[in-house]
Amino acid sequence: MPLRFRPVAVLIVLTLSIVSPPAGAAPVLWNKLGSATEVQNSAFGPNLGFYAGGGFPDATGNPAYVPGVFGNGLTLGPGGYISQNRVHNVVWNTVNQYLNADRGTIEAWFKQNENPVGFSHGVYRVFDGAYGLGPGVGLWSDAANNALNFDVAFGGTDVGVQTNISPMNGTWIHLAGVWDRNGIGASADKLRLYVNGNIVAASTAAGWGSTIGQFADIAGGNDNNIAGKFAVDNLKVFNTSLTDFSDRFDESALPEPAGLTLIAAVLLPTLSRRRGPHDR
Repeated sequence: MPLRFRPVAVLIVLTLSIVSPPAGAAPVLWNKLGSATEVQNSAFGPNLGFYAGGGFPDATGNPAYVPGVFGNGLTLGPGGYISQNRVHNVVWNTVNQYLNADRGTIEAWFKQNENPVGFSHGVYRVFDGAYGLGPGVGLWSDAANNALNFDVAFGGTDVGVQTNISPMNGTWIHLAGVWDRNGIGASADKLRLYVNGNIVAASTAAGWGSTIGQFADIAGGNDNNIAGKFAVDNLKVFNTSLTDFSDRFDESALPEPAGLTLIAAVLLPTLSRRRGPHDR
C-alpha cells in the first residue's frame, strides 16, 4: 500500500522557565538606573522618581548618567550645592510597602572615584544611609570613618558593619548588604556586607526594630563638590537573605526561577498507511 503523511494533533508537555522567581526569592525592586526612563520604569517592582526638593540642609540633586557595568549608571551631576547640603537624587517613596524588617538583601554595582572628604564630598549614598531619607537600612560610603558602611536600625538599635574600599577606587565593585534576624544562611551572622561576592564584614547582633520608613535616597550624596564622585548601577532589593552573588555579572539575573509546565497541542507529521478496501 502507498504511504502518505497525515497531520495528527499530538500533546506535548513543555517545561518553561517563568519570568518571576519563586515567591520566597522574588525581588521587590529591580531598577537598572541607566537613564531617566529606566529610573521611572523599574524592570521589576515599583517605579522610582526624583527628589522634589526641600529646605536646607536638604537639596535637589541633578541626576546624571555615566558608563556603567551594564549600559549606564547613575551619579550626581553638577549643581548649586553648598557644603553640608544633603543632596538627594533618585527616591523610592514606597519602601515601607515592600521592605521586610526581618530579612532582606540590597545589592548594586558601585564605583567610588575617590575617597569621601568631609564638608566637600563627605557621603556617597548607594542606598540611603547617613543623612538620607530614613528607611531604616542604609548602604553608603562615608568620610566619617573612611569606609563603606552597611547598617540596619528600623527604629531600634543600630547594627552596622564597615569595610575599607579605598584600594578599589575608580573601579566598579559589586556590593550586597544582607540582614536576617534568624541567621543568614543557617549561620550565626545576622548582618553581612559582601564585596564582589565575598563576605568582608559581619555581625551576630540583631537588636534592630521593625519600623520601616517610607523613603529611600538612591545615589545621593553630601556637600558642594559631590558631583561625579561616585556612581551606582543595577539596584536590586529582595525580601530574602541571599548568600550567593555569582550571577552578579548578568544584569537580568534573578534567583533561579520556578518551572512552569505547559501542555501544548502541536501538529506533527505522522506516518500513516493509506486505507485500502480490506482495511478495517
